[in-house]
Amino acid sequence: MSEAKFGKRGSEPPAFNIGPSAAIEGGRPGGSCVNKGKSLLFLKKKKQKDFYMLGTGRAAATHSKPNLIKVFFASFFFRKKKTLPLPAYLPALDGLRALAILVVIASHCGLDHLIPGAFGVTLFFFLSGFLITRQLLATHGKIDFARFYLRRALRLMPAATAYILLAGAAFIAIGGHIALPAFLAALFHGSNFYDLVIGYHSPFPAIRHPFNILWSLAIEEHFYLLWPALIALIPHRRALFATLLAICGATLLWRLTLFDLCFIPGAPAFCGSLNPNPLFTYNRLYIATDTRLDSLAYGAALAVAATKSASNPRALVGLTLLALSFAFSHPLARYVFRPAIQGIGLSLLFPALLTHGRAAQILAHKIPVFIGRLSYSLYLWHWGAMMLADALAPPRFHPAWLATTLTLTALFALASYYIIERPLLRLRRHFGSHAPS
Repeated sequence: MSEAKFGKRGSEPPAFNIGPSAAIEGGRPGGSCVNKGKSLLFLKKKKQKDFYMLGTGRAAATHSKPNLIKVFFASFFFRKKKTLPLPAYLPALDGLRALAILVVIASHCGLDHLIPGAFGVTLFFFLSGFLITRQLLATHGKIDFARFYLRRALRLMPAATAYILLAGAAFIAIGGHIALPAFLAALFHGSNFYDLVIGYHSPFPAIRHPFNILWSLAIEEHFYLLWPALIALIPHRRALFATLLAICGATLLWRLTLFDLCFIPGAPAFCGSLNPNPLFTYNRLYIATDTRLDSLAYGAALAVAATKSASNPRALVGLTLLALSFAFSHPLARYVFRPAIQGIGLSLLFPALLTHGRAAQILAHKIPVFIGRLSYSLYLWHWGAMMLADALAPPRFHPAWLATTLTLTALFALASYYIIERPLLRLRRHFGSHAPS
């Protein structure tokens, strides 16, 4: 084993990097690949007894001499594997955000029979779990909770608050009504459960409620609230990976249980109110945090399993699983098993999309990257734009409605990005963010 020295106490070993060595939020510039042909390297500082395993970035306190049995097995299992770069910015991730938001918008614009908008939301969840876990793992167990939550709040709350206030005011101006609890649930990330129990109902059959879109943001906020603490409590990657697999399995079983309990007369109170609209009958399985947690957990598990190499056969299996997930339209397949199948498929496909090939090049092109950076504002404001188009240019999905929707979506999203999101980037960086400008 070759060895190297650290210049300062507490400095970190370089991590294997198969992407551009630029920083992402919560990370540091990535290191270069060293000692080609080996993905495990033990380094020590003079007069110190701490050994570091590359690819994991975790320190293991040992005796003055390394345990040769552990070294042998570690070298055997980790040899010749590439790792997904924990601290590196990958432009293809923004390209995947662009794909997700375009799928969602296209589906909401009347193409839902061709383009499954729910997959766009699942992709957003997977991306969030993957990215946040990479950022937290890059701290090597030293999570600054206050700064993490401040960065999350500065990233999400200003734009969401502006949308809630402005879209809510517009809805009231056209004759709608929003009760104070509905506003509070939207502002404090309880909109998904409020929608389940009480519901965001529009008094106009042809005009949607502006807060119906907020359920997915509430789920992500709940994940951000709990996930850092769980990572801190489970410092070992294998245990963390096993915990995530258990979460995925338990969530699937919970959905299956709720499917049997919640859609019959006299269902338990925790099932929420049964919506008579067939489009929302299965909302208890679709928009609740406890039933969608696995979509985030699969992305987090991929980030934890950082030694998974990118391979075309594995990617082909993942793509096949994604295609098969749409083959069955029965509610049991659609709302119970589809999120799990898609989570596994994305886990197998993701490394190939991020690291090599024509797909990665397309996703990393400046146009999808820019759309991806706009994706949060686009997600919020496309729904508000549709609400205004419902009122100003009915009926839905006709050319005038589509033109109004797309124009207002672009204008509102650009305004939100350049007036709210970009100016706050400097403040976010003050609290440790390394988000690309």
